[in-house]
Amino acid sequence: MPLPITPHPFRPLTDAEFALLARYLPSPEGRPGRPPQDRRRTLNAIFWIACSTGPWKDLPEAYGRADTASRALRRWAKTGHMNLLLHQVATATGRDRVWRNLAWRIARAWRRISRVVPLSMLMLAKRLDVQPALPADPRWLPDPDLSKTVQPRIIAALERVHEQAVGVFAAFAKLIGQAGGNRRHWRLR
Repeated sequence: MPLPITPHPFRPLTDAEFALLARYLPSPEGRPGRPPQDRRRTLNAIFWIACSTGPWKDLPEAYGRADTASRALRRWAKTGHMNLLLHQVATATGRDRVWRNLAWRIARAWRRISRVVPLSMLMLAKRLDVQPALPADPRWLPDPDLSKTVQPRIIAALERVHEQAVGVFAAFAKLIGQAGGNRRHWRLR
């Protein structure tokens, strides 16, 4: 049974939640630059923003600098760690109390990075069917499966152009348009 994701207001991480997340995030050792001062505060900042609808500049001072949290979130998105967390949420069961408590915050944080990740990562979130992580209704997102289904039919139709009924290519064009999604409908909710 998939994990139910229930919306809730922001709440700081508990010790158990932070311990679980720390296992899935990259180690700060061996990374160039200054090591992070307080990863828990950074995670709380990310989740505060994720649970709100406001911009990064609205982050309370108690959670540190907004650019530090934003940079950490983008870094974890590029390295695939946010995908790993989203996959854990998608595959956790209702009995996993800690994952159940984290599911909404992780999904919303992933949603914050949905505009900066490659299309392949967006398709991963769509296939995992974690609705709160998606930037729009799934019907507005690209559908590579539809594209793979339609493409051979278009090629076959092009080989016999004169045998095709009126409107066939217009219908194919509409299907290809649907397969590409509609980015105008992608919004952060």
